[in-house]
Amino acid sequence: MPSLLIRRVTMSFSAAVVALLLVVAGFAQATLPVAHAAEQATLVLTPSALSAGPGDTLSAVLSVTNTGKETLPEGQAVVTAPSAALTTVADLDAWFAAEDEQTQPGRYLTTVDVPEIAAGKTVDVVVELPLNSGRFGGIWGPRGVAVNFLLNDESVATGRSSFVWTPSATTAKAAFTGILAIVPPPSTSGLLTAAELTELTGPSGILTRQLAVAQGRPVAVGIDPRIISSIEALGDTAPDGVSAWLQALKALPNESFLLAWADADISAQAQAGSATLLTPPTSDVITPLVLDEASSPAPTATPIPVATPLFTPTLNSIAWPAGNSVMSSDLGIFSASGLTSAILSSGNVAGDIMSSGQTAGLPSVVTLNGLSAALNSNDASRAASYVAVAAVDESQAGRTFAALPRETFSITGLAKLGQTIDAVLGQSWVSSGTLSSGLTSATSSLEIVDSPESSQRISVVSSLIARNAQVSSFATIAEDPSLITSPASRELAAVLSVGWLGSDEWSSAVSESLRSSEKVLTSVSIVTSSTINMVGGQANIPISVLNSLLQPVTVMVNADPNNARLIVQGSEQVTIQPESQAKAQIPVQAQVSNGSSILTVSLQSVDGVPIGEAVAIPINVRADWETWGLGAVALAFVGLLTAGVIRTLRRRKSGTLDAS
Repeated sequence: MPSLLIRRVTMSFSAAVVALLLVVAGFAQATLPVAHAAEQATLVLTPSALSAGPGDTLSAVLSVTNTGKETLPEGQAVVTAPSAALTTVADLDAWFAAEDEQTQPGRYLTTVDVPEIAAGKTVDVVVELPLNSGRFGGIWGPRGVAVNFLLNDESVATGRSSFVWTPSATTAKAAFTGILAIVPPPSTSGLLTAAELTELTGPSGILTRQLAVAQGRPVAVGIDPRIISSIEALGDTAPDGVSAWLQALKALPNESFLLAWADADISAQAQAGSATLLTPPTSDVITPLVLDEASSPAPTATPIPVATPLFTPTLNSIAWPAGNSVMSSDLGIFSASGLTSAILSSGNVAGDIMSSGQTAGLPSVVTLNGLSAALNSNDASRAASYVAVAAVDESQAGRTFAALPRETFSITGLAKLGQTIDAVLGQSWVSSGTLSSGLTSATSSLEIVDSPESSQRISVVSSLIARNAQVSSFATIAEDPSLITSPASRELAAVLSVGWLGSDEWSSAVSESLRSSEKVLTSVSIVTSSTINMVGGQANIPISVLNSLLQPVTVMVNADPNNARLIVQGSEQVTIQPESQAKAQIPVQAQVSNGSSILTVSLQSVDGVPIGEAVAIPINVRADWETWGLGAVALAFVGLLTAGVIRTLRRRKSGTLDAS
């Protein structure tokens, strides 16, 4: 019995101790912050050289950024590297895409101290990497490098980089070709003004900087045709600086092709249900030179010079959709729109040879997503690794294509892009490639991996296209419909520009586009009227129609009563001059009944297309006033006639009596 009591006392004491420890631990946890819970950091490791060999010590700069709201305490960065070579594009993609569940992959290279970092600040630390510790062996090719940031021996952030291991010279080379869009920042303008062109083509203008990126480098350029047409529309009034830029473009020896107007998103158009892609005409702003056959010179006369295009690209009819945005059904739309080849992204296709091939009959080149992303972020070491992989990965067939930024409109960013490309081109295993060689060698089969754009974006694009169709139908009432439809299609293309992708301002651009089209659709309307009093059995009801456009329009004016008191006897066609009003006279017949009626008046084109909103006009009907009025007049006449007869008879009778 005493032993049992002792055991119980001991157990109670132990439980109390455990409870006390839990309380203390809970108190400590509540009062002492966990070091890595509040900190947020990003790591970027940038090697000083793109390649290195046995015996080399590779320098690198480790940039640690404190993205949290509290000071980041001192810590350590541990650098490791797997020994195995990354010999395929898939290997390299997997290396950079890893979630780093293994925080220190590969062999240990070195450790470096990282000082305290204030919130929102970045600290750069120089790291020396003894590559012999990596035991990379004799296989030429890219190697991965990982960095792990530790606080109190716990990992709080990781980062990955790469370099090319060169134990010996390689005889393999990869041809590099960049593809760059020459396009202004996104806007809702269907054409560029002289002021906009002057700024864009100035010494520090975006278009000038884009040309500088292509100059002297294996970069094919896709030109926004809006730029060329805007210059052509200015004619002799084009500023000298703009004309000089155009001459620089024409003198550029690089391969070139025309983008969609304003670099409009062609995948979104196809997925939104368009049968063909937007090809906005410019006949309303550019008048082509047409010779009059009646006045053509004799065959022996000196030929009259004809107009030539301001710019002629070296390549034609190339589809360049936004990266990783294509579905297999889109290709038929591309072909139906006259496009005969394509530039696709590696995430959008599958096949044995991935640098180029045939997709639904379209010769296509394939841009590497990893390489494009590396160049767009100015990561030269990562970009060089992708080109090096292309030299040994059979699926690349010794070629690599990169989609250069289509949304970068920073002067500094463009300058860095040129420097990054130069660094890659400076490697011995890199040669200059061409877009045309990739297209002509596209013989293998490529399969589209469907990657549709978001349903929300497609819904918005569908609404914009439907609104543009409404504008086209509305334009049939105008004397020259192209003066309405051409600007509208150009502005729609501008709102669909690839440059808007990922921009928070796109919703504002969409709203502006809808307001602009709504202004067009409501530019011809019925002028509202007060109550009209209709007296009699028949009348012509005057209806005023307003035309706010700068050209004449012709409409049919229709009316429909809401009850049987009125019968509309027909519609009337009326032509309204620019910025003016005109009246239509709608013939109506009243039934023999007094009261009110509502006349719903609407407009339509001669072909029956509804125009604008219908307007309800109240009518007070006094159909029997005319009948009663005539009756009263007739009654008065009869009364007067009767009174006259009676009066005459009385006079005769009175005269007879007097004679007697």
